[in-house]
Amino acid sequence: MSDSTAVSPGLVRLFGLTEEDGSISLVTVRERANRQLTRFADLALRQLAERHISMPPALSPVGNIGECLTLENEHPQAAEIQHWLQGNVMLYKHFKEAEVLFEVVRAAECIGETFPEDSCFHVGLTSAGPIGYFEVSHAH
Repeated sequence: MSDSTAVSPGLVRLFGLTEEDGSISLVTVRERANRQLTRFADLALRQLAERHISMPPALSPVGNIGECLTLENEHPQAAEIQHWLQGNVMLYKHFKEAEVLFEVVRAAECIGETFPEDSCFHVGLTSAGPIGYFEVSHAH
């Protein structure tokens, strides 16, 4: 088994397909994470358009303690965006699904590394497409 594969019954149940040795390709996990990020972005962009919230500038939603997202960057329509994010369970669900998958990728890529507790998953919603990343955040 190489550094780019993992074996776990839970991951096998989640991802289904395995390599000949029973492992799961990190490429498979990364592709699934990117598909989920795209689903999140598609839903967010549809809902933003319904509310006449413009991009650019880009938006950076981040998971918050509790069951909501918060806007981490400045935006001319920040109040409307924050109102939209509050209690948006479906959007939060898609965000958390992407976050978990990106956590799996990060853990597999950095085996044995300890991440700061205040490291948070962020999504950059840009006119060029979504970007998922981890960053130390003191806003929580």
